[in-house]
Amino acid sequence: MSFLLYLLACTPQPKNQIQLAPESIGSAECDVCGMLVQEQPSPRGQLVYADGTHAFTCSLHGLHLMARAPTPRGKPLAIYVEALSPSFDWSQMSTEPLKWISADQAHFVAGAVRHLVMGPPLLSYADAQAAESAADRLGVRPLRWQKLFETDDLSDLTKTNLE
Repeated sequence: MSFLLYLLACTPQPKNQIQLAPESIGSAECDVCGMLVQEQPSPRGQLVYADGTHAFTCSLHGLHLMARAPTPRGKPLAIYVEALSPSFDWSQMSTEPLKWISADQAHFVAGAVRHLVMGPPLLSYADAQAAESAADRLGVRPLRWQKLFETDDLSDLTKTNLE
C-alpha cells in the first residue's frame, strides 16, 4: 500500500493546458501604461505568456515594447493584433473590438497620422492588399511583424520606406 502511494506521489501530474487563443479585452488594463484598453482606439495588442497570462496593450507601439522587453514571464508564446477592415478610416477613433489575428500573419503600415494614440501609430491588417492600399496612400511600404520586431525605434518607420 505504501509503495502504491509512493508511486502516485512521484508520478508527474498533468499540467493545465495554457489557453493560447486570444481573449476578449473585457476590462483589462494596458500592461504598458495602465489605461483601460477597451477605451483606446483600435488596433490594440495582446500577448500570451507561458504562465497563462494574457497581457493587453492599448496600442501596437505598446505591443512592440512588451514583445521585446525582458520579463519574468519569459518570452510570449503568442502575440495578437486587432485586424482592421480594408475600408478602415484611420482618422476615426473607434474603440469597437475587432477580430484578433496572429501578429505573424498580420500586415502592418506605419506613417498614418492618428492623434490620441500612444506612440507612433501602426495599422494592422489581415489582408495584404488592404495593407498595400493603405501604405500607398501614405507613401510607405507595408511591413511584416518580423521587420517591426527587429526595429528599435518605431518612430523611424514614419520617416523611411523599409523593405
